[in-house]
Amino acid sequence: MLTDVRDIIIIIGISLSFVLLLASTILITSVFIKIRKLVRYIEESLEEITDLRKKIKNSIPKPISSILDGAVTVKTIIDKVFSKKKSNKKERDDKDGK
Repeated sequence: MLTDVRDIIIIIGISLSFVLLLASTILITSVFIKIRKLVRYIEESLEEITDLRKKIKNSIPKPISSILDGAVTVKTIIDKVFSKKKSNKKERDDKDGK
């Protein structure tokens, strides 16, 4: 009698562990599929942006496109420098305030 109950509990435990393993595998694969779709979408968007940038660059005369590229580069550098200074200032203010 006691061994029968023990055997039933063992069988139920093994069955539940397999069901949980199957469910977790399905969830993990669905997450990876969604991440892969998101990565593909981002890659396609980046390709479209670079294609559009090339078309604009080809349609604008060379000196003007060089000036625009330089301006974009300078703006990017300035944004990075000032964002670092602002973040450093915020960190210092947080340390002083606490």
